[in-house]
Amino acid sequence: MEYIIVSDIFGKTAHLSHFARQFNAKSIIVDPYDGQLQPVIDEQLQYDLFITECGHDNYFNKLNTILSRVTKPTTVIGFSAGGAAAWRSQATVKNSQIKRLVAFYPNQVRHYLDLSASVACEFIFAKQEVHFDILPVLACLEQQIKVQCQRADYGHGFMNPLSKGFDSFGYQQYNQYLLTENN
Repeated sequence: MEYIIVSDIFGKTAHLSHFARQFNAKSIIVDPYDGQLQPVIDEQLQYDLFITECGHDNYFNKLNTILSRVTKPTTVIGFSAGGAAAWRSQATVKNSQIKRLVAFYPNQVRHYLDLSASVACEFIFAKQEVHFDILPVLACLEQQIKVQCQRADYGHGFMNPLSKGFDSFGYQQYNQYLLTENN
């Protein structure tokens, strides 16, 4: 199994690179900034930069190109904007080599509930979100046979130390879960 790690708005970071290396397989990181490290100062400024430099639709299109070229069994792991782009892309590309999607707190999926899972999809939402009610989104997604959803006991961004929502225990818990499930 190979891995495609789709970053959040922070892009490729030392932490995400370390995360990707933990899997005993080939992995690549897809990010909004073409691998250029970003000087993260503030989460809101980083979001503004993401919208300016890439945006949700461009990120989705970029990922479509990458997923359409996959030739070996691959798991996609996406975070926030990356998880939402991966949801959209798996439904569009429908590459049979993409075997699984795990998406952490992919808020934007709420705008794409009409899409269908072409692969096994697991959504790990934050305990709660500021901008919307998670429960109707969970209820809608869980109607699909290939979709599983859960709410973590942590806030949005709990897997990323650069996020104000980072939770060390939550990171360790879900990191171990991914490594156990995928190695």
